[in-house]
Amino acid sequence: MRKFKVENVHCSNCANTIKNALEDDFGVIEVDLSVEPRVISLEISDEKVANFKSEMSDLGFDVIEEI
Repeated sequence: MRKFKVENVHCSNCANTIKNALEDDFGVIEVDLSVEPRVISLEISDEKVANFKSEMSDLGFDVIEEI
């Protein structure tokens, strides 16, 4: 399981937008709304990380860093 800090995720609607848009491509995505910045967790290979960050950016959510 890899975890990423993400900006602009404000509520459960944001989390649902991410899940609905990306789970088909990246599998189950967990969004921790109890921390700031928000933390997104998913099983992802090194080869898919750049694409994941790009897709997140396209949705308006910026991946700050992997933790």
